[in-house]
Parts: sequence; structure tokens; C-alpha cells
Amino acid sequence: MPRLEPSGPVVLLDIPRALPPDEVPGWLTGVLEEHEPPVDLVGHSLGALVSVRVAAARPDLVRRLVLIAPPGIRSRRSLAYAWPLVRSVARSRPGFLVRLTTDALRAGPRNLVRGGRHVARAEVGEELASVTAPTLLLWGEHDRLVPSRDAADWRDGLPDARLVVLANARHVPMLEAPEELAEAIARFREERLDEP
Repeated sequence: MPRLEPSGPVVLLDIPRALPPDEVPGWLTGVLEEHEPPVDLVGHSLGALVSVRVAAARPDLVRRLVLIAPPGIRSRRSLAYAWPLVRSVARSRPGFLVRLTTDALRAGPRNLVRGGRHVARAEVGEELASVTAPTLLLWGEHDRLVPSRDAADWRDGLPDARLVVLANARHVPMLEAPEELAEAIARFREERLDEP
């Protein structure tokens, strides 16, 4: 946060755990309406999926959009995420495993399964053309859960998108490459909107 705040206020949001995934875009729309829109909206994974849906449905709320490892460019079977998830967790550092376990316990098994199924079924390809906000796509080069090879489809589907691949990151660059992630977001937030 300290690296991002010089570019403007930063408000951290956490998706309410009890909210069904298909209701989250409506919840986020309500939150954004209270924060003097348009805002620079940043989402990671499921949060990125929600963010792109809000940006497509309500372009008046989003000035800039940052999507970190967004799923949903095409639907996948839920099991397609299982093996990459197991491999990613197995290669994680102990500190990350503690955080992951804490988050999983806080969310509860029902919400984890519900969120996973929602992400696996999601397909936002047709919605991308409705996004008017300049968009920054951020991907960990070694992301096995949402592979960086999906990035080209996202970039091609969005009207105004640029891509940054973080060489030393996997699916959670906030923990794996925090300085590089913050630098890329800050540069994007500071970019003049009338410049490419």
C-alpha cells in the first residue's frame, strides 16, 4: 500500500465470504458508488473476474482497471484447476502455506468449492468489448493455476489493454513479487489517460 498511495487513495476490499459468487458484482458496484467514482479498480483471480464484470456493466464507475491473473476467458472443468493447484501449493514456501491455510479456514470449505466452481464455469470473453477503461493485465510467468498463455486472449479481447508478465511470480504476485507488482500498478496509475 505505501508504494501505491502516492498515486491516489487505496481502499482494500475483501469479498464477503457468505455472498454467492454471482452476487459479488452487484455488491462491488454498490461499494464503488460510495467511493466517488470513477476509481482505479484492481482485482486478483476471482476478484479480477468480478472487477472485469463490473467494468463491463458499469463503465462509469471504473477509470482504470488492473486485472491480476484473471480467470474466465474460457470455461474449464473444475478438475482442470485441481492438479495445477496441488502443484502450486506443494511448491509454496511455509509462510505462504500458513497464510493459505488461515484464509481457507476463514472462508470455509463450502465457499471455497462454490468460488472454485464459479471460476471454472466463468466465461467473460463476450463482455470484454464493453470495458472502456484502460486495462493493465498482470501475470506471474510461472502461474499454473491461471496460465500466462491466457494473457494474449485477454489482451486481444479488451479494447485498451497492456500486459506485464512478472518473471519471478506464480499465481499470487502480491506475495511472490510484491515490489514488481506494486511498481507496475503505480506506473499504470500515474500514466496519463490520453497516452498509450
